[in-house]
Amino acid sequence: MKTNIQTLRTNKVRKAQLKLSKHRELGTDSPIDIHEVASLMDMVKNRSNVENDSLMFSIHMN
Repeated sequence: MKTNIQTLRTNKVRKAQLKLSKHRELGTDSPIDIHEVASLMDMVKNRSNVENDSLMFSIHMN
């Protein structure tokens, strides 16, 4: 179960990095607002709450 949670975390970080990369390319034409960018950056820099991720994963699995 621990590896599934780690895989979930890794996938979320990769998606966040992709969104930030696209945002960087588009510049001011990007549809992402500043709050979402901050949230994505927190996720990439591992500042988000990992316990919330595992809780949501557990709920989804049930």
